[in-house]
Amino acid sequence: MKINRDIKLTEKFIWNHRNTFLIIVSIIVAILILRSELIHNFIDKLDDLRYFGVFIAGIFFSYGFTTAPAMSILYLLSENINIFLVALLGAMGAMISDFLIFSFVKYEITEEIKRIGDEINFHPKFKHIKLLKKIAPFIGGFIIASPLPDELAAVIFGSIKLNNKKFLIISFLGNFVGILTIAILSKIT
Repeated sequence: MKINRDIKLTEKFIWNHRNTFLIIVSIIVAILILRSELIHNFIDKLDDLRYFGVFIAGIFFSYGFTTAPAMSILYLLSENINIFLVALLGAMGAMISDFLIFSFVKYEITEEIKRIGDEINFHPKFKHIKLLKKIAPFIGGFIIASPLPDELAAVIFGSIKLNNKKFLIISFLGNFVGILTIAILSKIT
């Protein structure tokens, strides 16, 4: 009986802290990727597919729970190929993912929030929206370039209704800088 109770408590704890648990698991996976000889050998045998691998790793670089493993793969792939191509292809993949997140936030979530506001007759007026619109590209660009989840930047950009073209430029540049940093670290460590 005590074992069943302990299992239920453990399951409840994991469920209540599932996001933290998933981030910890993704960090452990990233460490295993970096330390695994099997993965190193697999990447060495990829040859021309390495560039496709960079693009795919870039796609996963944008999502909070897959950022750490994607960074590990980008790091390993950068060891033997041109770091600027890694940054370019990885940033293109990441930009695609970011745009999917951004579109969902901009068109789905904000509309849903607006409908809820209409239903309960709640329409706050923000005095500092102009300031937010001016600093949002810098804050969002920093978030995109960093290992922080790009979903945060998408929420910021979606909430100020940033146009698609500006978002794509900021996303590409932020991801390029972030991935280039990883690629440079692979060469100097």
